[in-house]
Amino acid sequence: MKKLPDIFVNNINKKISHNDAVYYSYKDNYEEVKVKKKYNFNEMQNKINNLFKSNDFVYKKKFHIITNNMEGDFEIISKSYDYLLTINGNKIMIKDILEIY
Repeated sequence: MKKLPDIFVNNINKKISHNDAVYYSYKDNYEEVKVKKKYNFNEMQNKINNLFKSNDFVYKKKFHIITNNMEGDFEIISKSYDYLLTINGNKIMIKDILEIY
């Protein structure tokens, strides 16, 4: 069998800390959103349908979602009758959503 060339591996003798502090500017300008109204299931369905009908929705869109037990930004790729599917494969139940924008 033919001898393959050796692979060079550089030794790192120092601590790498360039990712310890990350600046996230979205949170600086973010105002706390209070859930003003409790939507029923049909109202939330209509609100989500209107967001999906917008002209800029092609395949995936980033939404800020507040649910009963979490809050965050999610990339939604599809909608079923009772849940939203994120790009990571997670399901967010529509009955748990308090606010979406």
